[in-house]
Amino acid sequence: MDPAVTLLDLAQNSTPHYEAHQNIFVSLRAQPCSNVHSVLEDERCLFVRETEECRESMHYLDYMHFVYCIVDSSNVLLFTSAIVALLLFVLLLGTLIYHLCVTRYVDSVLYVAKSWRLNEYIAGVTLLTYGNGLAQVLSELKHHTSGDTELIYNQYLGTAVYQVSFLAALVIWTGSFAIYPEVIVPNLISLMIVSLLVEEFMYDEQVGIVQTTALGVLYLAFLGALYTTARVMDREGIRSRSQIDIRDADGKVFDTNLTATVGNVDQEQSASWLGHVWQGLRTFREEDFRVAPWYRQVYLLCSIPVEVVAVLLLPKVNFALPLHGWNKCLFIVNLILFPLFLIGTALVDMISSDNLGWICLGSLIGSACFSVIVCSTSCYDRKPPFFTCIGLFAIFGTSYVIMLLSYELIAILEALSIIANVSSASFAITILAWGSCWIDLITLRTLAVRGYSRLGFAACLGAPVFNILIGLCTVFCVQMIRSGTTQIHVRDGTSGPTCAIYLFVTSMTILLSVLFTRFEARKSIAFCLTTLYVTFLAYVAFCEFEVTHGYGTDHNDDGEYFLDRVPGRREH
Repeated sequence: MDPAVTLLDLAQNSTPHYEAHQNIFVSLRAQPCSNVHSVLEDERCLFVRETEECRESMHYLDYMHFVYCIVDSSNVLLFTSAIVALLLFVLLLGTLIYHLCVTRYVDSVLYVAKSWRLNEYIAGVTLLTYGNGLAQVLSELKHHTSGDTELIYNQYLGTAVYQVSFLAALVIWTGSFAIYPEVIVPNLISLMIVSLLVEEFMYDEQVGIVQTTALGVLYLAFLGALYTTARVMDREGIRSRSQIDIRDADGKVFDTNLTATVGNVDQEQSASWLGHVWQGLRTFREEDFRVAPWYRQVYLLCSIPVEVVAVLLLPKVNFALPLHGWNKCLFIVNLILFPLFLIGTALVDMISSDNLGWICLGSLIGSACFSVIVCSTSCYDRKPPFFTCIGLFAIFGTSYVIMLLSYELIAILEALSIIANVSSASFAITILAWGSCWIDLITLRTLAVRGYSRLGFAACLGAPVFNILIGLCTVFCVQMIRSGTTQIHVRDGTSGPTCAIYLFVTSMTILLSVLFTRFEARKSIAFCLTTLYVTFLAYVAFCEFEVTHGYGTDHNDDGEYFLDRVPGRREH
């Protein structure tokens, strides 16, 4: 080392660091995973194994270990093939999520909304929003282990911008529709308040029990005001908006009473319990396969194993099916298998195998008792009185399975973003938001095509309020419990204020637009929202390529949370 270099220079970090000696001064465990590009190729596997942040996004498989330890990263051809394989796996997971959303999730939401006489806006803000977002929020209790709130905050804000601009525009592009002001106006005002209030909390970098409680109370107030307003304006006989017309896959309205009885079930299939099981396991009819084009036939054949597994875990609830999907034999199978599946996937890496075995045994005993009750209180040829509860089971059960697939998909995307050396803030508000909202994209497009545009549009505006308020409230509570304090350190990163400003501007744009169009969702509004989102992406790209600097509390380009916490290293 040059003798001119003093200890003071080293402390001030004003001298260059050399690759061969970097690990002497800085612990690998405290490094951001993106620093894998700064070490020698033969040391990258060691870096990935020793760095905790490289396992932060891991779900069931460790893709960073696969890419840098199992695959030889110095071999360009092999390394490229591994990346292509991961991209194909992302495509497979996306297809599985698409299949579950179209064939199960949407129909279950429509059934419960119709049974509870919810109008499209209330169903979108509550039922659809909870189905899409509740599993993701609850998963933070398990997967959020780091003290860094930047990635989660940017994810929630980036997802909100994506939902309010791009997804809302997608719903409107599908077809124009009338907007009911008594629900949309309070929702948009709440979005503007939330975007400003939450950013004010985060910008102070300190959140306590008062701010955390305020987030939960604010969401309860939002729900109460929305529901009260909708009920007052939606009185029967004045202008009924509680009736959701059930449509088939082509958007045509049909009478649900035609399929409410066993009359449409083939006699040879309904003669025995084995016939009922076959009726539930049959994924498609032979005539549907025969008239389908070749690519549709390939899709149907490939979906057979997926659909069989889904039938064994979750009930089918669909107005178009005989008895609306009720199948007594398969429901008993669902009662036994799904709790075991839930326990195995949620607790397998948290408790010992002995305790897991006792929990599974208790689940089997409880399922057996519940199955006896179902057998004694229900029939094969008539829906049970608790069938709406089965619809709720189908909604949240399907949402949980999709959540598992989504987190595996997001884990791959995060590994690929580290390989591509994309900053965590840009990744959170773009690729991570797109991956976590894949279920929203499929669900909203399917609903809009089938004629439920208002339901999808309400979910675009209600989901951000739920994700931001309840999501952040959950994260803050977890951090307070783990740290043992009522005051935690938070930060919004380089892109937090940008997302908050865009969310406020987009909400204001929608409010002014619907006022000028007399509450008619027109293509001009969709064009405006699309333009706003493209502008947002352009700004993110400028920040990523350092054309401009993101405005926020974190002025470290790499988002190195651990270095920010070292005294004397933070710059303002």
